Amino acid sequence: MLICTPYITLRNGKRLFAHEKGLEAFCFEVTPEKHKEYLEKKQKKQNKKKDKKEE
Repeated sequence: MLICTPYITLRNGKRLFAHEKGLEAFCFEVTPEKHKEYLEKKQKKQNKKKDKKEE
């Protein structure tokens, strides 16, 4: 599975935008399992925020 994004975040916290490097997007290969793990983790994070707002 190919994932493309207009920016990446470096380890020092800076965002590097693709257009700064003459690209439209940064693309990288990810296994379907890793992508599913990422989506589940993202969903959990959103649910935590939602629960916190409701309190």
